[in-house]
Amino acid sequence: MGNRLLKAGAFIFIVTLISKILGFLRETLIAYRFGTSLESDAYFVALTPSMLAVTFSMSLSSVFLPTFIKHCKNKKKGFLFSNRVLVLFFSIFVLMYMLILLRGDVFVSLMAPGMNGEGKILAAHMLKILFPVSFLVIAIQIYTVMLNSFDQYFLPSASILPNNLLIILYLLLFGDTFGIFGVSYITFIAFFIQFIILYWSLSKIGYSFRVVHFFDVTTKEFMILLMPLLVSTMFSQFNAIVDRLLASTLEEGSISALMYSYKLRTLILGVFVTSIISVTAPKISRLVQQDELDEVGTVTRESVLSVFLFMAPLTWICMLFSEEIIHILFERGEFDRRATILTSEVFFYSSIAILAASFRDIVVRTFYAFGDTKTPTNIIILSLIFNMVSSYIFVKMIGLPGLGLSLSLAVSVSAWIITLRLNKLIPNVWKFKAFYTDMLKILICSIAPAALFILLKNNFSIFHLHFYETFVTKFIFLVSCFTLYYFIFVLLLLAFKVEILTIFMRDTVLKKLKKG
Repeated sequence: MGNRLLKAGAFIFIVTLISKILGFLRETLIAYRFGTSLESDAYFVALTPSMLAVTFSMSLSSVFLPTFIKHCKNKKKGFLFSNRVLVLFFSIFVLMYMLILLRGDVFVSLMAPGMNGEGKILAAHMLKILFPVSFLVIAIQIYTVMLNSFDQYFLPSASILPNNLLIILYLLLFGDTFGIFGVSYITFIAFFIQFIILYWSLSKIGYSFRVVHFFDVTTKEFMILLMPLLVSTMFSQFNAIVDRLLASTLEEGSISALMYSYKLRTLILGVFVTSIISVTAPKISRLVQQDELDEVGTVTRESVLSVFLFMAPLTWICMLFSEEIIHILFERGEFDRRATILTSEVFFYSSIAILAASFRDIVVRTFYAFGDTKTPTNIIILSLIFNMVSSYIFVKMIGLPGLGLSLSLAVSVSAWIITLRLNKLIPNVWKFKAFYTDMLKILICSIAPAALFILLKNNFSIFHLHFYETFVTKFIFLVSCFTLYYFIFVLLLLAFKVEILTIFMRDTVLKKLKKG
């Protein structure tokens, strides 16, 4: 990536990191107030459509982006296309919301069949409050992509900050007073405010929402590309239902433990992968429109290497310190020691494929830029089917952690297949010796400090969290371990002369030193 893209990516990373930290503080406060209880289980079940909308909106934006760029050669036509897409999804949302208002209990039974009667009643009430968030999430993502296509990155990245701050303030000030229902209302209000912020920003460059007929040639083209993703989302929803069904057959709080571990994993992926995709996806889409395949391959490889550089060490850290991380982040209030063990076990196994998931997210976006949504979707659907079958097997064998292990296996296999299939779009895209050399060096450099920490944890009690008594000393211990790990990792990268790190230092650090 060029120096300009690196700077934009670094900026988005910082803002995204802050927003994700605030987002996780929000989750920590929810855990503190409600723990792994029936109330928190009901809240997460009611939030499921919105969470699925978040997942779907990321794929949706990948299809929307190249189509918008294609039509945005004329800004007025681009904005008209955006409005058609928004009206289309709003129409679908209204129909679904009417059904939920009439029979929300049926939807809850589908999403969490194993939940008891009281939990289903709670979840059905909260679903009526939270379901509108699913449309807001889609609109927010579309507006974010529109702004990014005009090289505006600050506000789209920062718009989530007021969202998280509002929910955090509510939990601190009124969490005990209004309970879990208050969390539902404030969640909706927070997303609505984020939507308004992005709309205001777009209005500054001439955009305004208009109710238009949503079906024409442009939306037909868009829907043809989107149909595979809709099928994939249906499978994802069914997969989530299977996971919750299996979790609901285990001990109380298993659904919450599953959700907390997956949310942490999603946070880690979101901070690093999103910042890279936000910058590279518009560029790749433009290059595809210009038929510059060699440059598309170059940007894709550099994106993958950037992800590898960040996510390889993070994968090992999450696995090595899974219990310590969950303890520091969550164990307080109603979130007790039992909840920590339950959540950390799922988090350990689901962390195995953090690197593979990052790899897959980058490569899939390149497929979407070419207008090929079928290939990655078919592979992901097969991986979801594999995940559902293996989840049942692994839960029978090792309990709740089996859901995390099954997820990691499915993601790893699909990432490998999707990566190989990219050769059909860009011949010989991976046949570069320097690319594999850098990946191997990064992998070795990330494994070495991990092996060292395994030895230290097995032989010295000072490297165990229970050696420390207060939260402050535990936190300092964990931060020190992370710092030492990355210090060794970076030293090894420099010793191995990893090219991507050398380029980054040359283009940023050395230039700043010269200016100074």
